Amino acid sequence: MADAAISGHDHERPGFFTRWFMSTNHKDIGILYLITAGLVGLVSVAFTVYMRMELMEPGVQYMCAEGARILSQAAEGECTPDGHLWNVLITGHGVLMMFFVVIPALFGGFGNFFMPLMIGAPDMAFPRLNNLSYWLYVAGTALAFCARCLSMVALVPGWTFYPPLSWQDADKPCR
Repeated sequence: MADAAISGHDHERPGFFTRWFMSTNHKDIGILYLITAGLVGLVSVAFTVYMRMELMEPGVQYMCAEGARILSQAAEGECTPDGHLWNVLITGHGVLMMFFVVIPALFGGFGNFFMPLMIGAPDMAFPRLNNLSYWLYVAGTALAFCARCLSMVALVPGWTFYPPLSWQDADKPCR
């Protein structure tokens, strides 16, 4: 037993990168989920604020076909209404809030943090797979942001995640 102290089993604290990017600790992964869901929530709230700014006064002030504006251009009269941008923002807000904020924060964040503590387990069953699921969530969030950004500039056909499938739209070109 006396040799165990000198056998080189030192438990030093991991560095910043190892702790937060390659973590197998359920509490660290839960915190990462909560932080990422909070950042995505801020973007989704920015969508909401932009939509509320548009609804603040009658007419179209910000969501113009000539481009989305931060400052109102309604006084000059050079703003053609753009319903596509409105549909993209409201759909993006709903999808981001439900699938990239609420569900990951509840199940990923609080579930990772509290469930092992509540059942008395030292950690999750497969900690590396738990870390991989977080990084897949980050990759999926990045893809969702790219899809929303491409849809805002009308480079993809339609404001939903699927192309128009009705027979009335078959002869219309994609936007």
